[in-house]
Amino acid sequence: MEPKYIINVHGHLRHDQDVAARITLWRKLNVRKFCALCLAPDAARAHGGYYTNEDLLPWLRRYPDLLVGMGALELGRQPDRADAVDRLKEQGFTGLKFIASYYPYNHELYFPLYERAEALGMPVFFHTGWLASAADGSDGRYGINAENYRPYMLDKIARAFPRLKMIGAHLGKPHGDEALQMITAYPNVYYDFSGGSGKKPHELWVAKTLSPCFSDADMSDPAENPALGYFHKLCFATDNPEPPVWIEASNRIMDRLCIPDDLRERFYWRNACEVFGWKEDDL
Repeated sequence: MEPKYIINVHGHLRHDQDVAARITLWRKLNVRKFCALCLAPDAARAHGGYYTNEDLLPWLRRYPDLLVGMGALELGRQPDRADAVDRLKEQGFTGLKFIASYYPYNHELYFPLYERAEALGMPVFFHTGWLASAADGSDGRYGINAENYRPYMLDKIARAFPRLKMIGAHLGKPHGDEALQMITAYPNVYYDFSGGSGKKPHELWVAKTLSPCFSDADMSDPAENPALGYFHKLCFATDNPEPPVWIEASNRIMDRLCIPDDLRERFYWRNACEVFGWKEDDL
């Protein structure tokens, strides 16, 4: 099936890309919203020229109907104060991106940021799971530690800020069971399963993680095919590849797991609307 709309909750812009050409492609594919996740300046340089908040701002003004700004905060040894969240909101950012934090996500030094985001209705997107090393080899010297980004780090946050909408990335790979527990336990936690450049090993890991069922399972029964429950909280995302890569991979995963059309619509756009508070008329 072709979904009615597509919302990409997790993508990036980089300086070596033709952004206008990419946007033309997205419109052709019926992508109605593209959440552009920014990085703080040092991380952006170290990880291959990703856009910073300042880089994204002109494009947000040019394509306000399509681009959704997810602003980066400084999460180092001395993280940004809560008023940095206010400034991002005033500049036109819709949500926040957390990655490469010096402390675990659930450290109380970050709680003022979550409190302000919750008050302003700004969803927070978290990188979870293993984080690729920086190209310049600098990240280990600045406290980067994948243990800080395990999906269970969202548990304390979800309990403390129940009105804060959160999306975790990459199904927390390799900690997929933790990610699935988070979306099952907390109404305000959602996940994507992008990663691995959309290649076959990652695709197969996703399918197996979502439904490690017996060969004779009744795939129409949520008790035997747990993926039927998980797709109420999973969102379409691409990370770095263009949408065709992950549209095809997502469809193969959903075909393998016997996901019905109504849940596919949730995955492609309805769940994202729940996170961001969009109505169908907004798309």
